[in-house]
Amino acid sequence: MSKILKNFFVFITIFSVYHLIRDLLQNFGIENLATDILKMEKNWCSYYCNWITFPMEIFVSIGSGVILKRNKIGHLGKLVLLTFAVWTGFFLYDYFIFN
Repeated sequence: MSKILKNFFVFITIFSVYHLIRDLLQNFGIENLATDILKMEKNWCSYYCNWITFPMEIFVSIGSGVILKRNKIGHLGKLVLLTFAVWTGFFLYDYFIFN
């Protein structure tokens, strides 16, 4: 795996773990600086947005960790990249269409 891809998977791992922790804190009503970064109202899925991202965050966190340990992308890497792209697409859709 190239150094650029390895660094990208490190970024994905850190971002998804941070996002998972931030969502857990927000869902349990704990507000702090970490939960306020990039916070926005989720208009396209309202209440369900509080829970719908958990499976993606968990999958991307674990999957990218496995990829980094294996040092090989393979089918799992492609699926992680696709999931991350869909997750980012939903964010951009919500941000630009509803704001």
